Parts: sequence; structure tokens; C-alpha cells
Amino acid sequence: MLSAEHIAFTGTGTAYDPATGEALVFAPAETHKVVNIAQADAYKEREQAKKNGRASEFTITNMDNIDEVIERVSDKHCGYLLYLQCFVNYDAILANADKTAMSREDIRRTLDVSRPTATEFIAAMIENGVMYEDGGQYRMNPRYHFQGRTDNTHIVRSFVAKVKRLYSEVSAKDLGFVYKLLPHVHLETNTVCANPFERDVENTLPLTKEDIAALTGVDAKTVYRKMRGLKFGDQYVFAEVVYGNARYYKVNPFVFYRKVGTPDATLREMFSIRNNYRKRRK
Repeated sequence: MLSAEHIAFTGTGTAYDPATGEALVFAPAETHKVVNIAQADAYKEREQAKKNGRASEFTITNMDNIDEVIERVSDKHCGYLLYLQCFVNYDAILANADKTAMSREDIRRTLDVSRPTATEFIAAMIENGVMYEDGGQYRMNPRYHFQGRTDNTHIVRSFVAKVKRLYSEVSAKDLGFVYKLLPHVHLETNTVCANPFERDVENTLPLTKEDIAALTGVDAKTVYRKMRGLKFGDQYVFAEVVYGNARYYKVNPFVFYRKVGTPDATLREMFSIRNNYRKRRK
């Protein structure tokens, strides 16, 4: 009897391109399909996230480039964009739940906005190169948002189920405020900081509410309210850390996270402790 391994590899082999000498893998089309390494690795990462109790599907934001979006796009449109990128597929196409490409009306329905609002948003995205129309399909510019694996560490993973839930409970403008802070999330700690690519955590420079106000164009009082109050269900988007007279903020790693794998215990506890207090009072 043939083993499972023998069955899996029956009819496969390696050939060489006569022009370039490049090694090529071949297999019978009726029993095999092509999956590139990036897709396979992204699938493994999503499965690992699922095991860790987080939403299994995520999209990726390039931290190096989205300042270009933030400088040109309104807060509300940034909020729509953060939500809409939850629907981008591996080919950068905006797709419905049934895998078909979104039409202009599908985008309007997904955002749950009026036709004039959708028209204005789509026009702004296309004008600024964030999104483009291609043969009747709408694609996200992967310079800013995409789905798949990358070796770039200057990225933020947005967990789709959580972002969708957040969009359903806060305003698009508030979600745009969150979007503006994504380029400032520290790799190791999820702290909102001035130097998110600093490797030594002892040298992290956290942003104060005044710093965040300057970055987002929102007054410090409103920043303070948003950083302490933005939530969906019983989960908060940010945690405030008080250390002596200093206050700084961390982003919920179950919504936005830069690393592969499970957040460390301290970070996980920080975003569950309010719920734990609530449970204890019952």
C-alpha cells in the first residue's frame, strides 16, 4: 500500500527551463494546485493566530508609507479606509463575502453610507492613489494596505473581526483618529511612541496626549477622552499607563499588533484587567 506521502507526490517532479536553467516544479493539474510560498506562510500565520485566541484573519498596513495617506485624506475617509481594507484579498481586490469583486454599490453598502458619501470617498481614494479601478474592479494600493505575508517588519497587522466590530460601534472620524496612530506603534510593546522602530525598549519615547494632539490635529482634551474611552463591546482600543506624573498609551494587541504570535502576558493582562475587575464585582 502506498503511504500518504507517496500518494501526495505521485506524478510530481522538477524540470529546468532550457533558456534560464531555473528549476521548475511540475505536478498533475487534476490532483494538485499551485500555492505560492507567501500564501502558504500567511495561512500558517492566520492559523497560529486562531490558536492564540485572536481573530484569524488580518490585513497589513505599511507604516513607512501611510503618512502619505494621512497627509492627504480627511479623518473620516481614513476611518472608512481602515474599515474597507478588511475586505482586500490576496490580489489586492476589494471582495464581497462570496469572493466576487466589489462594485461601487457594494462599497457603499459595505460602508453603510449614502451614495454621495461613497462617491466622494472613492474619488478621494483614487485621486490620492490609495485605491484604483481596474477593469470594473476596485483594488487597494499595496503600498499602503494588503493581505499576505511580508518580510517587512515596519507593518501593523489589523485583525479583521475586531476592526469590523470597532467600525460598527464608533464613528468613522474616531476610526480615522486611530488610523493616524498606526505609524507610531512600537514593535515589542504596542506603545504609541515617537520611535516605533527602536529595538531597545529602554529607549522608547512614548507620546503624551499633547504629542498625539499635535499629530492628529485634535485638541489635548479630546485626545484624552478618546484614548480613555474608545471601545467596542467590553474591549478598549487603548490602555493608559500612569507612571508617576507621566501618562502614556498602548494599543490593544487583539485589534492591532506588529509581531507574529501571541502578545506577552503583561500586554494581554493590560487589556483584560478591566473586565476581570468587572467579573470580580459580580
